[in-house]
Amino acid sequence: MPVPVLSAIIVIFVIWLQYEVRKASKKRKKDENTFWETEKKSNLTRRTDISHLDYISVLVDKLPMADHKDQTINSYRDIIFKLTDKKILNLTGLTNTDLKYKYGAANIIFLSECDNNYTILVSMLHKWAERLYAQGSTSDAICVLELAIYYYTDVTRSYKLLANIYKKQNNSQKIDDLIEIIPKTKMLHKDKLIKELSAIKIS
Repeated sequence: MPVPVLSAIIVIFVIWLQYEVRKASKKRKKDENTFWETEKKSNLTRRTDISHLDYISVLVDKLPMADHKDQTINSYRDIIFKLTDKKILNLTGLTNTDLKYKYGAANIIFLSECDNNYTILVSMLHKWAERLYAQGSTSDAICVLELAIYYYTDVTRSYKLLANIYKKQNNSQKIDDLIEIIPKTKMLHKDKLIKELSAIKIS
């Protein structure tokens, strides 16, 4: 390639690169301004009534609460039981700014605690079920996992573990039921999980 042509290509590339950098910088600045403007408005939002929100109750009667020979399993059960007297909300996908803007800045600490309790709930339910299944307590594991699904857990491993159990039980209809629930959840990458469960079904 002749040197002048190569030089021209390099110059064009440098100009294009500078343009892209400036464009990205402007967009970043615009996004930052939008964020701080929204944050400012959210901090001025008055407290709203949140008594009507969809609070979650821990349905211990649906869970295998009897003592197990495995103390780790008992510890997971105990953590779940301690959540029975706490307020729990599934606020997946909402930032603190979103919560303040929607419900008022004065509610943010309480709502964050509710959301954290939800995270503990679904993560502990998965660990509990996983441990039960590993110990051969399949029916108990199913009970725990099905309750997690009932709460629209965003722990994707819970769906996959339950689907694999259903597969071993030759219960493809139950896998279909799981797939139908996924669009109702607030989790990310729903399509990917649906494909994974579909693959489990036909494997």
